[in-house]
Amino acid sequence: MSETQMTLFGESESEWSNESDKSKLLEWSYSRRGTLEQCARKYYYEYYGSNLQKAKEDPQKAKLRFLKKLQNRHLRSGDILHYVIRWYLKEFQQGKQRSLGQVLQWAKKDFRADIKYSQQYEHGSPLSDDFRYPKLLLEFYYGLPDVKSVCADTEERLVTALTNFITSQNIAQFREGARKASALIEESARMKNDDFTLSGKVDLVYWEDDRIVIADWKIGSAGSSDDSLQMLAYAWWAKQEFKRPVDYITAHQVHLADDIVSTFNVSEKALTRVEARILQDLEWMQEADSFGRRGLVEAFTPCAQPKVCALCKFQEVCPKE
Repeated sequence: MSETQMTLFGESESEWSNESDKSKLLEWSYSRRGTLEQCARKYYYEYYGSNLQKAKEDPQKAKLRFLKKLQNRHLRSGDILHYVIRWYLKEFQQGKQRSLGQVLQWAKKDFRADIKYSQQYEHGSPLSDDFRYPKLLLEFYYGLPDVKSVCADTEERLVTALTNFITSQNIAQFREGARKASALIEESARMKNDDFTLSGKVDLVYWEDDRIVIADWKIGSAGSSDDSLQMLAYAWWAKQEFKRPVDYITAHQVHLADDIVSTFNVSEKALTRVEARILQDLEWMQEADSFGRRGLVEAFTPCAQPKVCALCKFQEVCPKE
């Protein structure tokens, strides 16, 4: 395992130089292992079928690469939330106080641009890779009957989340922490040990007296059983990066739409469990990797869960049975 290189939060299409070495896997990521757990067929489409360097004989390669660019309304609103907050905090750190109206105007403008683009999209037209270009929402692409209503609800939740971020006293500690010159906003995080490499981007890190405070923004509700995995991985990185004992690290998930802050216990025992979980997941992914690279899509069973399928970008090609 000593030569295994895994990426915790990032994604890539590069591949190992020696495919015969089964001890090597392209990457381990929080989102990747979540996809595999949720739906094995979606996992294949996302990481193999749509990848130019893997499953090269997949006859649906072009279609899968197109569908991979779709976004559902929840993920898109989360992206908008993050980059608007990043802009606000960077300005705030430089002494520029942006108003709630400015924040909401930008967020609503971008989400409505996605809706307009999706309404006018002509099937067969290519999708841009430029992050500044509006996104095609899968709810419109697949003709969800109540698409306007659900998108209106999503915009309302986005507005609520950003309003809470700017005005809530419950979140004031994080706004004030971000004002400090030493605060790190969307910091690239990288940690390497003998077995693997973790890398990603932490929403906010700052010092409070002699403690390190980590905050991660969420637009959705609290309660995921895997929330602690992501946050403890951030804490693991902070421990190495700042050379501080775990007792001096605090990790929070901030659920903005609900105005709830979840705090996670950071301990050596907890970090040991995280390492064990990563290595366990890696073995699971390695088994899937041998089938995925060869394009053996039948080895990846669709989950056939209506709620999962409704938000999946690959509905057009998935048999669902």
